[in-house]
Amino acid sequence: MENVQVDVKRQGSSTKRQGSTTKRNAEDTTEIYSKFGAYGNYQVTVPGGNHVHVMDAVTIRVLDHGELNLVTDSGHWFLFAPNSWTSVSPAQPKPGVV
Repeated sequence: MENVQVDVKRQGSSTKRQGSTTKRNAEDTTEIYSKFGAYGNYQVTVPGGNHVHVMDAVTIRVLDHGELNLVTDSGHWFLFAPNSWTSVSPAQPKPGVV
């Protein structure tokens, strides 16, 4: 039998350049949702009066069953269950903070 050396490193397909990156996903999210026209910072009020601040949202929607959905320009999704939020409004700037 003859010894045959095969260069395995070069065989097959590479996945190095395939697929998506986090940066590209964030860019896609911004492009896809920017048409909703809701870019900004939001304050979500939860039962009990506490607030959750969502910064740099590109979209905000109330879904069919009352869920509150916000997506940020960095690709983060915030989903509040129907009974876990009471109101949402654009965040107001604080005096003296730029």
